[in-house]
Amino acid sequence: MDGTTFQMHWQQTISTVGILALVTALAVPLSSWAETNSAAQGQEATQPSTQELATLQAQARVDSIFSDSSDAMVEGQRCLPARRIRGVNVLDNRTLVFDLGRDENYLVRLKRQCFGLRKNTPISYEVHGSQFCKHDGFRALETWSIGEFVPGPRCSIPSFIPVTDLEKGLVRARVKADQEAKVAERKAERAARRAAKEAAKAVSVPDQQGNDRQDGENA
Repeated sequence: MDGTTFQMHWQQTISTVGILALVTALAVPLSSWAETNSAAQGQEATQPSTQELATLQAQARVDSIFSDSSDAMVEGQRCLPARRIRGVNVLDNRTLVFDLGRDENYLVRLKRQCFGLRKNTPISYEVHGSQFCKHDGFRALETWSIGEFVPGPRCSIPSFIPVTDLEKGLVRARVKADQEAKVAERKAERAARRAAKEAAKAVSVPDQQGNDRQDGENA
């Protein structure tokens, strides 16, 4: 091998080694970047969005409001300015929402059922001075005839809980779900009673027939 051929071969070897070293050097940071990027994407996928987080927080607050446990601490407001009350939305016999306009709503969750109070029932309430306050009373208005309303028993306001539009929607959904669960429970109880009666009949009929046959044989 002459000097020229050896030099060309050596230069090609150096070039090949240099390219391999460069590829190897780039492969390490690229691999690290890929792993870091994949981990970051996985973390973003597992973390809830801002809207999802707000919904979870609102749901937790609504669950606390609807909890009958004495440990449920939900801060409420003592009084509402009576002149600002635009309307009252009765959701069920324990749940009312007072609308003050401008997306300002206050939830009232009674400790027990208020007799005569049903969904969309009109109410009358006590106003002392210019405010409607905690422990003040209200009454469901029973419709006896067109334009004639008869007030029911007095019920007391425990507090006014400020709720956002998101929380108000969750409250409506919770009330609806509770009502559907009660209906399903009553249907299941009726079905169980019918099944028990049918089972009792199926047992008593053969016994009665057997008694009849035995009486005939003794005769």
